[in-house]
Amino acid sequence: MDTSKTSVKWGLVALGTLIAASGVYFVAVGFDLIPLPSKVNGPLWLSVFVGLIFGSAGVSLLVRGATGMDDQGSDLPANTPRWAATIYWLSSVAAGGGLAALGTWVAFGAGTRHFSMSGFFSGPLNETIGRSVFGFGTIIAWLVVAVLAWAGAKKVFARKI
Repeated sequence: MDTSKTSVKWGLVALGTLIAASGVYFVAVGFDLIPLPSKVNGPLWLSVFVGLIFGSAGVSLLVRGATGMDDQGSDLPANTPRWAATIYWLSSVAAGGGLAALGTWVAFGAGTRHFSMSGFFSGPLNETIGRSVFGFGTIIAWLVVAVLAWAGAKKVFARKI
């Protein structure tokens, strides 16, 4: 059996297309190109980051399906073209960056935040504690994005064509 030939996984391609399309929907909402679906609890531009997350995840699935990547695998097949590996890598970085950006807004953005927690703390400390926790998580998320970008770049640009 020739392992250099991979078969397209059409189920993943279809799912990736659907998820990427939902990302386009959220971006369109964020740019106020289509009507809002319901009540919005934050600035409209946050929807652009949500669209980036969904769109990137969809593109990642499209590449996985198109390259015939193994379901348990974390690396693309060795014969994947560099352009496809680059898109796969960039989609991961974009999704992580979108998640980190949302956390950054929760932690450091203007306006009040409403956090629910049970336990010893209550009242006005809830916002301070909630923002602090999100801030700590956001710092970790940005560090993960930086490492993902660096490690992915090394892997993509070290590929033999």
